[in-house]
Amino acid sequence: MIELVLRHREGGVALIAPSEGARLSYAELGTRVEAVAEWLSRTVGEHRLVMLAPGPDLGAVLLYLGCLRARLPLCLAEPQPEPLARLCQAYRPALVLAPDSLALPDGCAPAAAPVPRYAARLAGQAPAPVLHPDLALLLTTSGSTGSPKLVRLSARNLASNAAAISEFLSLGAEERAVQSLPMHYSYGLSVLNSHLVAGGSVVLTPHSFIRPEFWRDADEERATSFAGVPYMYETLRRLRFEPGRHPALRTFTQAGGALRPDLVSHFHDAASQAGARLVVMYGQTEATARISYVPPERLAEKLGTIGVAIPGGRLRLEPLEGSDGPAAQLVYEGENVMMGYAEGPADLALGDVQHGVLRTGDLGTVDADGYFAVVGRLKRFAKLFGRRVSLEDVERELETVFPVRAMAADAGDRLSLHIAADGAVADDALVAHLARFLGVPPSAIVLRRVSELPLTASGKKDYKAAEAAR
Repeated sequence: MIELVLRHREGGVALIAPSEGARLSYAELGTRVEAVAEWLSRTVGEHRLVMLAPGPDLGAVLLYLGCLRARLPLCLAEPQPEPLARLCQAYRPALVLAPDSLALPDGCAPAAAPVPRYAARLAGQAPAPVLHPDLALLLTTSGSTGSPKLVRLSARNLASNAAAISEFLSLGAEERAVQSLPMHYSYGLSVLNSHLVAGGSVVLTPHSFIRPEFWRDADEERATSFAGVPYMYETLRRLRFEPGRHPALRTFTQAGGALRPDLVSHFHDAASQAGARLVVMYGQTEATARISYVPPERLAEKLGTIGVAIPGGRLRLEPLEGSDGPAAQLVYEGENVMMGYAEGPADLALGDVQHGVLRTGDLGTVDADGYFAVVGRLKRFAKLFGRRVSLEDVERELETVFPVRAMAADAGDRLSLHIAADGAVADDALVAHLARFLGVPPSAIVLRRVSELPLTASGKKDYKAAEAAR
């Protein structure tokens, strides 16, 4: 992928960091990346693992691209002390890079970092893991904040997905994304990758999307696109966000989980009235980021679907053993499918065990026009009174009928619910409705009120945290 980025040697703007007073042209980006890559090669050597905890800044992008240029496999970690230390202990990187404000793991020798605002530490005496020659990037899986399980990606995976995203979003040199999602999250990284591959620009801001400073940076730099996960759009709706107040924005993308149909309709209408578009997408880290999308012109007609496969990819349904229902497992095939998982350093030596095929774990259907829909998870079921109950169906039903956010879990012979509500919705009303919907007695449902649902770093519902709090 790095070759696709560095081919843009003209004077077009690649990266803008208003808080740092920085604007890098593609020519300047190329020079800076080459310098970082040379430093990495001198400091680390060849094909050794680097750990990077990226901040929302220019230095993180330079270090990321520098590792790709030096062909040093890179693991992107959440920029928090505990997750970083846990991954370092599990995978024994040769070099650790993180913002200088972040405490780095002990047992490493300090070194001068090649970019400002970052600190570097060289590994101690622990044996280095053997790395497969195709390994380029390691990302944490969704919901695995407390686990060392990683997704193994190749340079081919990165290039394929970045090019496909660039194609279906029609990205070009005039496109300018505001970086609203963290780099260590696959969706956020794909925004960066796809725009740089297309020769567009990326605005780097340290501010949250709920802060006026974020929108000031986006407006002053005339950002053309914004990317968000469901909770971000839910928050923007509560804040009465109006796309028309940001005239340069012409594309809003959404992935990272299913957005409620009423919110899809709301933002589709609001964007259309402002002369912009909403692009709803579906993806997984295991497919480098994105798998499918709904063309904006068919979004109203295909509400609730995940659309069609991205360019170069293929979606199909695989019947479930012993099931005669309409739902089947959603299977994706494409060059962006990961090499496989890593659950420890020995797995970093493995080659491609997926062979371009990803069984998503999602249950899906497909309509006559070839548009797919996700209707549940293969493993997220409870059994009540001998009946198999989809926990996704439970959440979707409550969130559709009531102004609530819901998390459902199997509690043995009962169903456990975490409910966060914006308005005055009585517990009895929620339990009674769900009992009728499922055909079970109300005593089978245990409801707990919370101020906010626990979320992962990528904004998805954190079922592990909810389970621990029960």
